Amino acid sequence: MNTPRIKADLTGIPETMLWPLYCRAEESRRPDSFLRDPVIDDLYASIDYPFHERFGAPRTVLALRALTFDRQIETFLARHPDGTVVALGDGLETQFHRVDNGRVHWVSVDLPEATELRRRLLPGSDRARIVTCSALDRSWMDEIDDSRGLLITALGLFMYLDGTAVLDLITTAARRFRGAELLFDAVPPWLVRETGGGTRLSALMMRGRADDDADTNTAYRLPPMVWGTSTTRVRKALADEPAVAAVHDVPMVPGRGFVFRRLNPVFGSTAPVRRIRPNNVLVEFA
Repeated sequence: MNTPRIKADLTGIPETMLWPLYCRAEESRRPDSFLRDPVIDDLYASIDYPFHERFGAPRTVLALRALTFDRQIETFLARHPDGTVVALGDGLETQFHRVDNGRVHWVSVDLPEATELRRRLLPGSDRARIVTCSALDRSWMDEIDDSRGLLITALGLFMYLDGTAVLDLITTAARRFRGAELLFDAVPPWLVRETGGGTRLSALMMRGRADDDADTNTAYRLPPMVWGTSTTRVRKALADEPAVAAVHDVPMVPGRGFVFRRLNPVFGSTAPVRRIRPNNVLVEFA
């Protein structure tokens, strides 16, 4: 007898967690996949949601972004094998299962509708806890033990929050968690302008091609993004904060095919391109 699937009734920003889940699941299923995920097939199959109808062709770049974060977390765990990773806006991300070394302590932080679904589909354990609150609510910080090393991540989140509030959050965390790190992805200001109001570019990002045969009335459109920035801008904004030691740009790892294996690392290494492409930003606390 088939297990009933769980309906994902999400709207607005919480619904955004289903798009990267779809892209990771489809990538993991490929015979030449660069992102093997031990739990995502069962998770994907257990959700009642019209993934393809809403999102169109899966986007390789979202799976590649997840792999880039995986590599940074693995680098952190090589130095702090018993360390803590706090994943802000964790949604239905399965990163814990991909990087788990058997010792890491994981804390998923998200809004109630997201954590309710996560508890049903990806229940916590003694090393993987779920905290329900906004990433901007400082109360999650009271839940964290940073004595064995701490990495805070925010994957696909900060572009939907007010930039001043995000920078204040980073500053607060830096002052509280000395020696920790924070990793997040940022989109350029031009992309924020284009996605405002669900523009045509937003629709094409979802669907993958302009002549998709699917009903455009059911096609997913990104919620308007709020904050566009770059590694350089973040570095300048935090330059006078003594609790911040350094701000680094983290290049996207090479992927599959000519564009993602050959061109993407080259383009990502040039300063002019870094100002106009999405950035992965690593903030080191003093």
